[in-house]
Formats: sequence, C-alpha cells, structure tokens
Amino acid sequence: MELEEVACPLCGISSDVIWGRENGFIARRCEDCGVAYVSPRPTVAAIDEATRLGQHRTDAGVLKVEYRPIPSSLKLYRGKIRAAFAERIDAGRPLSWLDIGAGYGELVAVAMDILPPGSSVLGVEPMEAKARAAQAHGLPVRACTLDSLEGSFDVISLMNVFSHLPDFRSFLGDLARLLKPDGSLFLRTGNGGDLSRRADYPDKLDLPDHLVFAGRSSLRRILEEQGLTVTWEDTERLDTVRGAAKLMVKKALGKPVPFLLPYTSPFRDCFVRADRTMV
Repeated sequence: MELEEVACPLCGISSDVIWGRENGFIARRCEDCGVAYVSPRPTVAAIDEATRLGQHRTDAGVLKVEYRPIPSSLKLYRGKIRAAFAERIDAGRPLSWLDIGAGYGELVAVAMDILPPGSSVLGVEPMEAKARAAQAHGLPVRACTLDSLEGSFDVISLMNVFSHLPDFRSFLGDLARLLKPDGSLFLRTGNGGDLSRRADYPDKLDLPDHLVFAGRSSLRRILEEQGLTVTWEDTERLDTVRGAAKLMVKKALGKPVPFLLPYTSPFRDCFVRADRTMV
C-alpha cells in the first residue's frame, strides 16, 4: 500500500509526538496547535476509494467502516438542531439544508421532520451502500460528489465528517459556493486534539478511517479561517456508565479500546454552529 508523509494539516509544522498507534498506522500530535493527525497515511486517491467502498486496507487486513444505523442519534440530533437553530425554526421560514456524509440518513430524517414547512433537505453520502440503504427508506440521500450539486443552502451539516477529511481547508473552501451569504455550518466532531494522552480517548481510533483529531480551540481557528464565526456550541460526554460498559464489552472481545472509569475522560463529543460572515 502506498503511503505519504504529511505535516500538521493546520500548522504545516512537522514538530510532533506520537499520540497513538492502531492498525499499523501512527497518529501524531502537533506540539504547536495540538491537532492529532495520521502520518504516514494512504494517498488521497486511496482514501477516496476506501470511503466509497466502506473499507480500508491495513497491515492486519481490511478495516470495515460501513457500520450500522444508530437509532439513538435521532433523539440526539432532534435536540441539538432545535437548540442550535431555535430562532430560524421559530421564524417559520423554509430552510434549505444539505447534510454531507449523511450515512443512513439519520439527521436527514430529523431535519425533514422538524424544519418549517416548505423546507428542503438533501443528504450526500459517498459510501454507496449507506446511500442505497437511506434511499430504501425513502430518504433523499444521494451518492454523488459536491461538484455535482447546484444551488445554495441555508445550512450545511457535517456530522462526524471532519475527522475523515485529508485536506479540511480545501474541503471547507469547496463548501463556500454551496453556502448562502448568511448561511450556517453545523458540525459534530470529537475534541481528540485536546487530549494529551491517547488513553483518554474513549474508543478505538479507527486509523486510517479517522485522519484528523481537532480540539475545540483549533476547530474554532479552522472555521474562522474560512470566514465563519461560532455562534453556538454544545458538548456531550461519552464516558458515562453506559459508555464504560460498552468499552468493557469491546475490550473483552479483543478490540483495541482503553479502559476508562466513568466520568473521568476529558473527551467530549462537540456540536458547533458557525455562521458565515455576510459579504
């Protein structure tokens, strides 16, 4: 498998420490900004192909990342969307919403249900199997590329997408033409870059499916570079009693997960709304 060395995707600096290892890959943590990233990593072409197929080649064989739908995310997304966009929902004006990396369509289904009447919702999912599954449930999810989309949107959401991006600057730049001048970006990602120890990360790293682990301050910096201002944020912790029990089961099955006592990890699942600066 062809691999390539990369520097910190935020700073461009190659001063780092080894933060974690998994599946024959190394995650390094930048000593300047704290972002953790995989290097060496597969080429961009290999990453795109793996994303489409839902599996990555590793030293141990194949890492399958198709996963399954997560019904509990429906309630989670309902609460977060209502909280983050309360004023736009209460105004009653139709919204156009694009969900990138829509998976099985969980957020698409919620948005279709709670946005004002007349709103339009579209999901884009590069993994063909997931897109087909969402379509089978009547959800408007396409297996297509961003450059094939036309028009502009009031909101673009990226749920657990950021960590998969080999070049987040370029990707966020590509979204500029799709986001209205007063539009909003809605993101969900972990704050792995805030953790000085990999042992505090409450699950597998899933390298090289996950390529970048930002922190809360570095994510804010990245968004500000793109002319976006954070106007709302919220966090969820995963190291609950239930979360710790799940980790124990995974560890018993031989999976590379840490042992964490409940309510001890600084890791947080972060939800952020960032509004575009009017131009």
